[in-house]
Amino acid sequence: MIELSLPFQAETVDERFATMLDWDLDPNLYSSLIVMGVLLLLGIVVGISARRAYKREDYKKRPKGLMFYAEQYVNFVDRFAINTMGHDVFSPWGGYFFTLFAYLFVAFNVSLFGLPSVIDWMAAPLSLAIIMFAIIQYQGLKWSKWSYFHRYIEPIAVFLPVNLITMWSPILSTTMRMFGNAISGTVIIGLVQWAFGNLSGAIFGPLTEAARLNYVPFWDSDQSTVWTQIFLAPIPIGILNIYFSLFSGGVQTLVFCSLNAVWIAAERPVEDDSSPALLDRERMLPADGEKVENNPKEVIS
Repeated sequence: MIELSLPFQAETVDERFATMLDWDLDPNLYSSLIVMGVLLLLGIVVGISARRAYKREDYKKRPKGLMFYAEQYVNFVDRFAINTMGHDVFSPWGGYFFTLFAYLFVAFNVSLFGLPSVIDWMAAPLSLAIIMFAIIQYQGLKWSKWSYFHRYIEPIAVFLPVNLITMWSPILSTTMRMFGNAISGTVIIGLVQWAFGNLSGAIFGPLTEAARLNYVPFWDSDQSTVWTQIFLAPIPIGILNIYFSLFSGGVQTLVFCSLNAVWIAAERPVEDDSSPALLDRERMLPADGEKVENNPKEVIS
């Protein structure tokens, strides 16, 4: 008799329990979890330090050390939220951008520490784009109520398919923008590494056998790669890594956060003017009880 066994069924109960807790996850996901763990640990340390500083009334003094950098970062994201999104009603969004800036910038630069890159893994930018889209739609429902759904049939109901594509396009556009910039850097670095590796082999090839006899690195016991094959690569690869991680990563972080801020602010009804111009004008107006020295018309204008 021929016995049939299905590949998705474990043969014994012991094997089923043995593989029950196995995690077969992408290395990039582990990098993302490490980034979140590091940021969480850093947030706990800063929170404990801030609580101690508050009890000692250190807030009356000039901050220094870790608290100085933490305060500067908090002020930066708060100013970014208000100046980009407009009116003071958007100031609570500083907490959201506090997390988004930190995660994105560290995720772009985690490869500098030898970990698998996060952003050139499609699931990461796609997840961030979906979160952004959900927040935008939630804010639209919150501010526009039931009139929110009217946008799908503007100007007439025939435009429903076009409007649906327009509403969902930010997910694709922001995902491909981040993913494309990240993967382009990875491809360029790979090509440069290949080119300089071949050049190193062509120049120092005769020394390969001598290098294998006199140098056995502990991380490459089988001697699959020796210095003669990569001698010219580290410096240009290091420069490109710094550029595509620090500079390009910082630019992409700012672009994605700015798009978040602009699209969320765009959901606010037009009659509630929340532009930065209104905020600047309100700052120029005198406070209650304050004496007006100039012409009020000139102040308002």
